[in-house]
Amino acid sequence: MITLRSPLEVEPDPRGGWQLVFWVGSAFDLTTPFRSILGDIVESLGLDPQNDLKLPMREAGEDFVEGTFQFGAVPIRVYFEHSLSYLALMSDNELTLRDLVARVQPNVTVV
Repeated sequence: MITLRSPLEVEPDPRGGWQLVFWVGSAFDLTTPFRSILGDIVESLGLDPQNDLKLPMREAGEDFVEGTFQFGAVPIRVYFEHSLSYLALMSDNELTLRDLVARVQPNVTVV
């Protein structure tokens, strides 16, 4: 189960396209398990985190991390940040992100 501080919502990305933000944990908490959460998201989409999720190697004290995964024919950009404690999935295709929400939502709880 993925625990969030606010409901999932697809919104315009300030840099263009669309984003889905997962607000988790507390700001500056380097123990927030973003990589594990991403693995859960990718698995809930029927993908294999080991093969389909592309992230740089883990670094001690990592904060701003970018990666990607393929959802159908659409590439999804991934970004997470410990400083503000959020994970964002971004795409130029709003409908793809809405489909992603529908598939991930059963594995999400909001506290």
